Amino acid sequence: MSERQDVNRRQFLARGAAATAALVGSGQLARAAAKGPMVAIVRDRTKQSIAGFKVNAQIVQRLVDKAVMTLAGKDDVAKAWATYVGPKDKVAVKFNGLFRRATTHPEVIDAVTKGLVAAGVDPANITVYDRKNRDLATTGLERNRGGKGVQIYGTERDYGQGVKAGSVGTKLTKILTEADVLINVPIMKSHVRCSVTGALKNHLGTVPNAGAFHADHCAAIAELNALPEIKKKTRLCVCDALYGLYDGGPQFRPQFRWDYHGVVASVDPVAMDAVLDDIIKAKRLEKGLSPRHNDPKHILRAAELGVGEATLANIQRVAMEV
Repeated sequence: MSERQDVNRRQFLARGAAATAALVGSGQLARAAAKGPMVAIVRDRTKQSIAGFKVNAQIVQRLVDKAVMTLAGKDDVAKAWATYVGPKDKVAVKFNGLFRRATTHPEVIDAVTKGLVAAGVDPANITVYDRKNRDLATTGLERNRGGKGVQIYGTERDYGQGVKAGSVGTKLTKILTEADVLINVPIMKSHVRCSVTGALKNHLGTVPNAGAFHADHCAAIAELNALPEIKKKTRLCVCDALYGLYDGGPQFRPQFRWDYHGVVASVDPVAMDAVLDDIIKAKRLEKGLSPRHNDPKHILRAAELGVGEATLANIQRVAMEV
């Protein structure tokens, strides 16, 4: 693994502090807490990133680029992505594709893969995946396994040896186990059992038995994310927040959609999910609902296991419009 890949927490925080200082100087900073992992919230000031179900790919690219540059403390897209990946890396990109219109938008996925290619990654070494090939159709992606360019296909039954995630036995997709780097690309939405679907829960598409992880408000999802194959390979989480679902998730229910026109990103999946939970909570309160469906036990447990930071006061929350 190259030196640029092995970014330790101290180096990251130093870059994050520099990026925050630069944002303060430019007047773009909305809010930031000190000393913890950064979560960048980048929103489209024109509110034209999505209209109905039509996405403006050019605006989405700008949102993703700005989020990654902010996290890396770089003013160049290629250099920003090169903070997290090297040209020889095999990269797995996990999207959320289970429920129609409650999936990661293809334009967000495309913006991520373009960033990887800008950093020198061979497109053929990038695999975009979810559990089933049908998830590709749900999302609007075209399957490509073995053709030129970025590989896009479902895991189906191609899993490695059995592993234990706490008390739950499972298997991990070979797309992940054979990759060097993982980029997690979920969508922002509520979940009636787990409170919120974000980076952590997105890995229920990495295993064949997602249902086994829904007990006790999805607490075992934390153990899944603590497995070395997931924890050590996760370089970046880029959440599709073009619109969110604040109630009734994970399925799409049009009455609970709200257009957020944003991208939320972090190197810390727990910190990102804690912020997503807080954003959804604020929307639910605005609508006169309870703060959450349930306690986000998987987020709190993941923090206990050392996967990341769940305390909002310890998270650098950097929000801006572009």
